[in-house]
Amino acid sequence: MIIAKFEKNSEKIVSVDLKGHADSADEGYDMVCSAVSAISLTIANGITEVLKINPSISLEDGFLSVNLKMLSLEEIDKCQILLETMLVGLQGVEISYGEYIEVEVEEV
Repeated sequence: MIIAKFEKNSEKIVSVDLKGHADSADEGYDMVCSAVSAISLTIANGITEVLKINPSISLEDGFLSVNLKMLSLEEIDKCQILLETMLVGLQGVEISYGEYIEVEVEEV
């Protein structure tokens, strides 16, 4: 199962961690994994390549972390539309494939 954990501070998303594998199909045919990867990597690339903001990003097999906590408030604000889009996209995947992904939002 994929666990997507969003941390908010004063209604602003300040970090996202995705851990695990969907295992909804054989490797290379896993639609849930593909959807989660496409959404999350597009948003991470949008932050770095389009907005030109450099949060702390870690990427490994079955793990993605995007941490904005060390950024300025202005940079965090600029990232919100993309991060809220990621949240809504992953929640949509969860609605259809909830047995393979869980999305959590925590106020910190």
